[in-house]
Amino acid sequence: MRRLVIIISFLLFAVAAKAQIAIDTLSAEALNELLIEQVERMAEDSDDDIDYEELLDYYIFLSDNPINLNSDDMVRLVELHLISAFQFEEVKKYRRYYGDFMFLDELEMVEGFDAQTIDIIRPLVYAGQDKSKDKITFRKLARYGKHQLLGRYEQVLEKQQGYLPIDDSALLAKPNSRYLGCPQKLQFRYNYNYRNQIRAGFVVEKDAGEMFFTDKVSDTIKSLLGKQYRRGFDFIGFHLYAKDLGIVKAAVLGDYQLSFGQGLTLWSGMTFGKAGAGSSVMKQARGIAPKASASEYGFMRGAAVTLGKGPFSGTVFYSHRWVDANVSVADSLDNEAEFVSSLQETGYHRTIGELLDRHAIRQQVVGGHLTYAIAHFEVGYTAYHTWLNVPLELRPSHYNQFYFQGKSLTNQGIDVKYVKGKYAVFGEMAMSLNFDSTNLIQTQRPWALAGLVGLTVKPAGYLNFTVMYRDYGRAYQNLLSNAFGEGSRNQGQRGVYLGVEVAPAPYWTILAYADQFQFTWLTSQVNAPSRGHDYYLRVTHSFNRRTSAYLQFRSKTKMKNSTDGEVFSHYPIFYTKNTVRFNITYELGWDIHCANKAEYAHYRNEDGSNEHGYFLCQDIAYKPENLPFSLTFRYALFDAKDYNARVYAYENDVLYSFSVPAMYGKGMRFYLLGKVKLFNSLTLYARIGRTIYSDRNTVGTGLSQIEGNHKTDLKVEAVWKL
Repeated sequence: MRRLVIIISFLLFAVAAKAQIAIDTLSAEALNELLIEQVERMAEDSDDDIDYEELLDYYIFLSDNPINLNSDDMVRLVELHLISAFQFEEVKKYRRYYGDFMFLDELEMVEGFDAQTIDIIRPLVYAGQDKSKDKITFRKLARYGKHQLLGRYEQVLEKQQGYLPIDDSALLAKPNSRYLGCPQKLQFRYNYNYRNQIRAGFVVEKDAGEMFFTDKVSDTIKSLLGKQYRRGFDFIGFHLYAKDLGIVKAAVLGDYQLSFGQGLTLWSGMTFGKAGAGSSVMKQARGIAPKASASEYGFMRGAAVTLGKGPFSGTVFYSHRWVDANVSVADSLDNEAEFVSSLQETGYHRTIGELLDRHAIRQQVVGGHLTYAIAHFEVGYTAYHTWLNVPLELRPSHYNQFYFQGKSLTNQGIDVKYVKGKYAVFGEMAMSLNFDSTNLIQTQRPWALAGLVGLTVKPAGYLNFTVMYRDYGRAYQNLLSNAFGEGSRNQGQRGVYLGVEVAPAPYWTILAYADQFQFTWLTSQVNAPSRGHDYYLRVTHSFNRRTSAYLQFRSKTKMKNSTDGEVFSHYPIFYTKNTVRFNITYELGWDIHCANKAEYAHYRNEDGSNEHGYFLCQDIAYKPENLPFSLTFRYALFDAKDYNARVYAYENDVLYSFSVPAMYGKGMRFYLLGKVKLFNSLTLYARIGRTIYSDRNTVGTGLSQIEGNHKTDLKVEAVWKL
């Protein structure tokens, strides 16, 4: 009862405060809110830690380098689900009938663009002359190119277990009992951009706990690490990218991303999945895109080029990079891996064990993509081959019998998309071939299929719905796919998705989806084929252009193995997690931006007992228009004593950085973020946050454990733009 009173009082305060708001444009604030919604839903959908830097990097790049409404680059907004495929078609139709846009507010005359959509994309677009066909000269590159240099420092201020002193003998006895490096995380990056047409840059990073130049390691540890002993920045990446150079539609050298079709055959990097805005889950592929973030997994390294003329275009690509892997056996003479038991994607190289797994296997990928696109129709074919220099041999288990094993894998697929009027049809069929698999069950049929097909219909301006069916074979194998699905593997599942978005009245929007799915083979947590569903409902109301609120409900049911110790076999059981969230954003005066959030989570255990969690927060941002600084503050309370009832909460952070912590336990969380612009080209950011727990005397586990009931994080960043 006490918890209910607190939540009701909190919501009444938020609704009462919104009455003081003045009507004005929303623009950047609306875009930020949409980004927050997408990221929180992505965090809820994933069982693993996600590096959101790539997504944030994309948003910020478009904010700093707006898209011309009169160029085909408007499709970039479809990729981020900021506008729909139907709205993009209407923009092209408007330009055909009336010519180029003269000013931004002209979007109000384009069918399907309401005030809210225009406010969201306002920071990312402009109306002007399309200069993509202008001749590029060195003088233009030097005069009109934009430069950005960024440096970041971050650290947990409390002493963690992994940094406590230890002698060499104890460390050799337990090689993974300490971090070898310092607790600071450092990143530096440089980016150059000429009219979104020529881009170049590099990034270097050292994670907390990794060795740097000043760390001292004994000769014994050096000898144990062998060639894996190295100091300095752990990750180094660069890219050189160009597009729209005559027949060369895009070309890249260095680190890059590839995405084609619906992601079932080839899609490196991040994707939204169920977290996309709107009801449609149809993807808009980017093709070749440069990678500027410091993410250490899910990318290509090498070269790629797209050539095109008329309706035809073709892409060829090659990638060669070393990836982390769990080495099971090594040759005693040259310390080369004979086989690995799993691939690693954390990017951490802090302990002896993590360093020995660093760059243990070489991955090469070569292939191509052909596209035929006219008016409203597009079809593509993708084929590529992946080599590993040593075989991947998994530890035998019932659930991984159909996982990829061996040294080589071939993938190919066909994707189609048709968007016209009120209809959009999309789909992809993919096939994998693994002739050197060590899997005994699969040797009789080394190929497998996977496919998806969907339809989005917009019968009226206030209504659209999507239906999609997917069926991914249990033996389908792909190391570089990222299609719509439940979980992280596009393998061994089938399901039906239905999404609906409706605007029943002005300033009201309802978004709902239902996803029924089943796994056709065992998973790591279920000893039998299983099934489940995911239901989502969100009601949004805009009181005015500076005030909006939403109420969200989500119910997700899946199966897991029973933990009953009195039975001989762990049989599958259902479990359900329900969450309810209320969020309101508003402004007090002209300079103070506020937000309130309340979320309640309920988890039902197999024995019938219930677990509960709640999260309440107040955000206050002071952003004076005529002063060169801003401050953002959050105070939050949470009570989720069990991890199953955890709540994900987005936090504002320094530029190009993300914080989406999972709040569990009982306590409070607050942070203060400051930004100051010293000169026209130099901006400083600083953020300090602390979590204080009332139900424990230690924070974290393992090497990250802290003695005490609090954890403090600090970030400092400098950004220079010219």
